[in-house]
Amino acid sequence: MKTINRGLLLFACLFIVIFLLNACAKKDHSTDLPKEQQIVGVWGINRVQLKLYSGSTFLKDTILPKTPKPKNFINFDANTGFEYKFNTTTSDIGTYQFSGSDSLIAVTPGSTYRWKMLTMTNVLFTLVNTSTNDPAFPGLKVETYYTLAR
Repeated sequence: MKTINRGLLLFACLFIVIFLLNACAKKDHSTDLPKEQQIVGVWGINRVQLKLYSGSTFLKDTILPKTPKPKNFINFDANTGFEYKFNTTTSDIGTYQFSGSDSLIAVTPGSTYRWKMLTMTNVLFTLVNTSTNDPAFPGLKVETYYTLAR
């Protein structure tokens, strides 16, 4: 009889612990908002990573050094305004728009940024750009990954 009571007590304790952990957990509702609302605000550029390929052959993976002057960021405002600043004293300023369900295009007088959105939460935003005509790497396919955070 003692074995049954101990087993029942252990089962009851386990049930209570699981119930409390589920009841106290805070749900992340950041992905409930449409991407047009999630993107708005200033995102700090935490990392820019390059992957270089010659055809389908992987050559190199590197992370660009950060030298903020004074700050590296991307700002998306609610009216499609865009500001990009990475390792420079001046910003690229223009507009942005979504293309399809997972692409983002930002146009400034000096540059056009074309990104595929990989991850977007209220605190993390990851993007990738793929190019075959980067003047710094002629003849190579360049994948540029951006990790942004608030």
